[in-house]
Amino acid sequence: MDCSLTSIIVITYNKLEYNKLCIESIRQYTQPDSYEIIVIDNHSTDGTVEWLQGQHDIKIILNSENAGFPAGCNQGIKAAKGNSILVLNNDTIVTPNWLTNLTKCLDSSSEIGAVGAVTNSCSNFQSLPCEYACVEEMIRFATQVNISNPELWEDRARLVGYCLLIKIEVINKIGLLDEAFSPGNYEDDDFCMRIRKAGYRLVLCRDTFIHHFGSVSFGKQTNQLNNLLETNRQKFIEKWGLPPHLAAPYELTQELMVRNWFSYQYEYSYFQFWIENTRRKFFSFIDKAEFALLSGNLEKAIVLVKQAADYGYHSHPGFFISSRVELILRKVSGRLNNRLAAALLQFPPKNKEKKNILHVVSQGYAANSHSGTPERWMRLDSASVHSVIVTLNSEAVPQGLVDAALHSGGWCKKLDDVKLNLCQKAKVLREAAAKWADLVVLHIHPHDPVAPIAFGAAGGPPVVFVNHADHGFNIGMSAADVVVDHRPAGHTITLSRRNMNNSCILPIPLAMPRNLPDKQAAKRELGIGEDKIVFLTSASPYQLVSCGVYNFSQLIREMVNKYPNIEILVIGPSQPGWWSQSQSDQPIKIFEFQEDLTRFYSAADVYLDSIPVGSFATAIEAGAMGIPVVGLAIDFAAQFSSDILPDIAKTHFPSLEDLFAASEKLASDEGDRISQGNYLKSAILQHHYSGWEEHLNKLYSLLPVTHQPPDIAIAREQAALDSDIVWAYFQYRSGLSRLSFD
Repeated sequence: MDCSLTSIIVITYNKLEYNKLCIESIRQYTQPDSYEIIVIDNHSTDGTVEWLQGQHDIKIILNSENAGFPAGCNQGIKAAKGNSILVLNNDTIVTPNWLTNLTKCLDSSSEIGAVGAVTNSCSNFQSLPCEYACVEEMIRFATQVNISNPELWEDRARLVGYCLLIKIEVINKIGLLDEAFSPGNYEDDDFCMRIRKAGYRLVLCRDTFIHHFGSVSFGKQTNQLNNLLETNRQKFIEKWGLPPHLAAPYELTQELMVRNWFSYQYEYSYFQFWIENTRRKFFSFIDKAEFALLSGNLEKAIVLVKQAADYGYHSHPGFFISSRVELILRKVSGRLNNRLAAALLQFPPKNKEKKNILHVVSQGYAANSHSGTPERWMRLDSASVHSVIVTLNSEAVPQGLVDAALHSGGWCKKLDDVKLNLCQKAKVLREAAAKWADLVVLHIHPHDPVAPIAFGAAGGPPVVFVNHADHGFNIGMSAADVVVDHRPAGHTITLSRRNMNNSCILPIPLAMPRNLPDKQAAKRELGIGEDKIVFLTSASPYQLVSCGVYNFSQLIREMVNKYPNIEILVIGPSQPGWWSQSQSDQPIKIFEFQEDLTRFYSAADVYLDSIPVGSFATAIEAGAMGIPVVGLAIDFAAQFSSDILPDIAKTHFPSLEDLFAASEKLASDEGDRISQGNYLKSAILQHHYSGWEEHLNKLYSLLPVTHQPPDIAIAREQAALDSDIVWAYFQYRSGLSRLSFD
């Protein structure tokens, strides 16, 4: 036995192209003279045997029939000379430092019997989130991961055997693989069980990544594979007296609050790495942007910043602001006057008798609270003249927004009416603000760099940044004199996670509450009995995606079972799955997105907020109409549902028991519904309508005479908290991480 040698055992059965990739990657990324390769071929007929016979650094064992995986491995073990055995699937590609890292972990303790690697595709929580499209990209990714780190060595009760490094002393003690599991599957579960029974530990090395194509030998034989899995599962049960998942139970999540989202610690670890991977991709954009800036290519730098911010908003990187990004924007802003000639757009003269407020939006949506905020701001602040500039996409700008500006005596200009690049748009916006505005209000998208560049330099009118997307990463706050949050929970993020102390809360402005049609007529129109109590929910599909213990569809089914006198209307879910099963004669009715909610508000007796993510603006609007609001408070992360008027009205409850108790009282007591609805209506209108101008004047009083953006403190991006990992998990579950603005 050679004490410095690892015997790598590979079983082949056809699939020549995979066999070549595997063997060649071993040669390329494994230290010479530290290993031997033993290939056991199970009677391949596709040229694999001939190719193997031409390789002079491989010990070959040729079988006259398919002996299966366990028997083939045993043949290799018997022929091995090393002091450790590495069983490697032929559908893998190994990577830099792979064997060095695995060996370092295996040899770190006499208690460790076997170790395994992580990969892109594997059960047992042995995979890492990754994005690559070719071998070269995969190797670059693996190089970033494969840095030896004992903190990433994770004790396990079981390891999947696609890449398993075992001490020879362990095999001598427990014996070879059990060939009763031939041709394969569950032999690794059995082997791990025996290793643990012998007193050894199993360790997963999260600092070692290899690529795994997955089940290549079985190919498309799905039925055969499923039958084999069930047969061998029964063999395992007969041998050990319990099923595999009980023989190797997963470790429960350690933190109780986190356990509401992740049942097992390994799930949590997966999304810890998800955040790290997201950071790497985010910073790759920024590295390129900084280089473009150094090269003098301002436009390319800004395009890359825009891409980074888009990515960071949809795939949470564990922080909400980046000083590196803000510095790039600030530096480009400082070069606008020197490097760019102004592109010409004609702007009307300013009104010298009134305050002229320029609202900057990236784009608008026909029915969206984000677009509604500037429109209602204009209508409620009737003492000022309001105008609008659209920076990125004017195709969907709602007519109501344009009409509000025109009604105030202002105008609306769209920067994509002329062909301008991002830097030119910023130049035009800066000049328009300097010539026309007394105040600039930014209602921009989280990835829009135009306004941050335009107002990154001192001088001109003061600038307010409206933080309507307070739950995620965004750019541009550093260009503002004052940052405005609408939600108290969002304000908490601004202060603690963005470190923006020049911030305040400005309630969402509401339009004058509409007069609702007759309640009973609305119920009849919707096919609801007059004696039924109607609970209403309106949300985007992503807000209703079940995550951890938070399952909205299960919640409302429990409610209708508990309270037979209620019906629940849910507006917005996508149709596939359980939602599509709801019929018109059931106590739960599902509706597609509705631009006008009037008839639903008319029919509603109670507004039930969505979970896990609440519909803050819709709940406020419902409450303003005298509809009592209830919901589940998810205080773990500020992005999720919470009270709509903290310290004023209790609308959300910390447990399902409390929520059910509040809902039962509202469903059974008309007087309580009226009382709570009237109180909530009065409080909301005071803050969001009749008294909103007072809040606005307080904001105006905070503004400087001329614009002076604060200095940007160079700081390392904050470490990810548990709440960040949960938000990243929710983005993955809901599909947000696969979206983009463009």
